[in-house]
Amino acid sequence: MSLVCSAATKRRALACTLLDRLAAAAPTESGAPGQLVSLEESAGRDYLLGILDALTFLGALRQTADGLGASVVSPQAGWTLRLLNDLLDSGAPLIADWHSPGVTACQPFRRSGDLLAALEARRREVLPQAAPVREVEAAVGVIARAEERDDPRFLLAFDADAGAWQLPGGRRARTDPSIEATLLRELHEELGLQRTRVPDDLTLRPLPPLIAVRDSPTYGVRTRTRFYPFVVTLHQGAPAGEGVRWFGEAELRAGRGSDGRRIDAGPLLYLLERTDLDLAGWGYDRSVPAP
Repeated sequence: MSLVCSAATKRRALACTLLDRLAAAAPTESGAPGQLVSLEESAGRDYLLGILDALTFLGALRQTADGLGASVVSPQAGWTLRLLNDLLDSGAPLIADWHSPGVTACQPFRRSGDLLAALEARRREVLPQAAPVREVEAAVGVIARAEERDDPRFLLAFDADAGAWQLPGGRRARTDPSIEATLLRELHEELGLQRTRVPDDLTLRPLPPLIAVRDSPTYGVRTRTRFYPFVVTLHQGAPAGEGVRWFGEAELRAGRGSDGRRIDAGPLLYLLERTDLDLAGWGYDRSVPAP
C-alpha cells in the first residue's frame, strides 16, 4: 500500500512541476509572448506527455509537431493551469461530492472564464488562503463634480465584461510607455474623449497607489491589482452616453445604481475613506450639470 501511495505521490509531484512550468511560460495580459516548454529531457516523460495530450484536448495548449513540447494558448489558460496545480498539490479531489443528484451550476462552460471561476471557487473551498493566480497593474481616473449642495458625484463607465459600473481606466498594456499613458488610452476608449493631451485637454494629479486582492469581476479568479489612481480634470465638456453616468456616494456604497446594474467602485471607496487626502482638491467641476 505504501509503495502505491509513494508512486502516486511521485506522479502528482511530476504533474505539479509540469503545470507550474507551463503556467510560468504562459503569455501575459500585457502582451508578452509565451515560451515553449520542452519535455525532451524530462524525467517521467511518457507520463507527462499524457498530461500534455489531455491539456491539449482541453484547448489550453498548442503542441509542437513532434509532440515533445507545448505552449500555453493564452493568459487565461495559464491561470487555469495555476489553479489546477494548486488543487492537485492540495491532494483534495476536484469534485467534492459525486453522489448528490441534480446540478448546482446553471452555466455551461461556454467561455474560459466559466471554467476559471468554477476552478477558483473549488480552490477557495480547499485552500481559503490561496495566493492570487493573476497580478496586474491598472490606472483609474477619478472624475468628480459637485452639486449645488456640495454633494460630490463621480463619473463611472460601464464595463460589459465585468457587468458593472467602474471607474474609467484599465490594465496597463505592454505597449503603454507609462501608467499615465494607460489612463489616457482608457479615457479615449471608455469615455470617447477624442483629445487627451496633457495639459491642454485635461490635467492629471496622481494619488497614492493602492493594492487590492479580490476576485476579478471579469474572470472570477483571485487577482492582485496595483491601482494607480489619478484625479482627472477635464478642460472640455463632460462625456455623455449610455456607457457613462454620474453616481453619488450613497449609490457607490450600496453597490448598485438606480438602473439596477452593479457598481464595482472599491478603489474609489477606499480613496473616499482616506482622511489624509484633500478631497476639496479633486477638481470638482460645477460648470457642467450631471445628466
